[in-house]
Amino acid sequence: MTIRPELLQRRDRPQRYRERGWIFREIGVEPFIQCAGVRTLYGASNPSDEVIAAMNAAAEAFVDMDELADAVGQRLAQLTGAEWGVITAGTAATLALATAACIAGNNPELMLRLPETSGPRRKVLIPSDQRFSYEQAIRIAGGEIVSVATVEMLAEALDGSAAMICLLGRMDSASALPISSVLPLARAGGVPILVEAAGLSPKMPDRWIKCGADLVVYAGGKYIRAPQSTAIVLGRERLCKAIWWNGAPHQAFGRAMKVGKEEVVGAVVALDRWINFRTAANERDQWLPRLKRIESQLNFLPGVATEVLSWPGSVTAVRLKVSWDQNDVPFSAEDLRLALLQQRPRILIHDFWSTPTSIVLDPVNLRDDEAEMVGRALADAFSKPRCIAEPRSRLPAEADLSGSWRVEVEFLHGSATHRLDLQQNEALVSGFHHTGSSSGRLSGEVHGGHIRFEAMHEQIPISLFYGFEGKLVEDRIISGTVRLGGSAKEHLGPVFKGQYGPAEFRASQLPRNSR
Repeated sequence: MTIRPELLQRRDRPQRYRERGWIFREIGVEPFIQCAGVRTLYGASNPSDEVIAAMNAAAEAFVDMDELADAVGQRLAQLTGAEWGVITAGTAATLALATAACIAGNNPELMLRLPETSGPRRKVLIPSDQRFSYEQAIRIAGGEIVSVATVEMLAEALDGSAAMICLLGRMDSASALPISSVLPLARAGGVPILVEAAGLSPKMPDRWIKCGADLVVYAGGKYIRAPQSTAIVLGRERLCKAIWWNGAPHQAFGRAMKVGKEEVVGAVVALDRWINFRTAANERDQWLPRLKRIESQLNFLPGVATEVLSWPGSVTAVRLKVSWDQNDVPFSAEDLRLALLQQRPRILIHDFWSTPTSIVLDPVNLRDDEAEMVGRALADAFSKPRCIAEPRSRLPAEADLSGSWRVEVEFLHGSATHRLDLQQNEALVSGFHHTGSSSGRLSGEVHGGHIRFEAMHEQIPISLFYGFEGKLVEDRIISGTVRLGGSAKEHLGPVFKGQYGPAEFRASQLPRNSR
């Protein structure tokens, strides 16, 4: 579908082309009202008016990117009290570039070998209780991740083989290895500390730099409302500059992690705005009133309760929990989430902070009129619960699936052979799912000839999920699709359980004496 050029230029467009989200509708995608925070999957946050104006101004001229980086480094230092700063192509890119900087510096012989590392320093130490979902970015730069659970283990790991220590900022206060415990050993071993603070709030002076971190990275496209594909890195001048030289536009490891001049300028303005502009403070002041608008429409519904939550360490600090008694409201949070996405306007709520009978709403990306619409939609749902989920009919199982099954899985590219070991008790199925390299517990149901079960392969930091759905196509043959995903415990929900897309499968039951 082609977007007509005049629609992008005319101020006197017809009304439908002035409504929010019109450009997505023009290419066939229906936008939604965003109550699920600043998740990248849903577009994070929109750049502020000041950021868009700055990016448009940057798009009018050209500049040497190295000169721009030098000026930006000084400006970020002025804004935060750090020695220096650099804008990168997102937080995950920063993890990779910081690893490259700590392993290779700007030694070209080392830089051009990455991710191959032959030097003595390539290990990245992470406290065991701070393992997180984006560690693969460290590994792609050649870093070898080593978990350390105690101060003694950390001291032992600082044996000359460590290139960097990575800490998760939002876990610091609850960790067995907070930065205050790590810092003395890191200093003695000459190993830099990187704090991943993607969803936290930068200040002047910067908290983590003040605590002794050598580098700290903030997501640009979340609460700060910079371009979504940016991150802001603060810290020691030499390390920040090494990050820059390892990345685009240079022919080095991070060339693929390009950030444009418009994004660089937009991110700097966004940080300045977050710290210093009255417009950003006014914006934050509206978060709680928006939740109260929603709450006011739910307070008198039978079986429904609301609670404003304050989350220590969170930028937003406030969210609204809505819970219900399933005797009065006989649908699940997932039923509600899917139903709100089907209606118009579409409304998106969190999945991984839900329980079967509660949801959590985030105010950051809401406008006042949207908060009103969310409140009305929820009130309608709780008043007419059968419009959300009708009682499901349960057919008796057509076959007993107990036994071992050979499973041929066809991915979007490539294939694999798996095995299922199943036990069936009436409609309920349990057992194990085996791939070529791991095994996971499985549970699900059979109704009529339709099967649905899920296997979880527990791993650190991301457990793998395989969601099988299919039907008996002939005697002892099942055919269907597999939803592929992975999730850390904190993000556990249906969205991440399917984040790697679909595959097709065909399973055939093995003779009882086969394994």
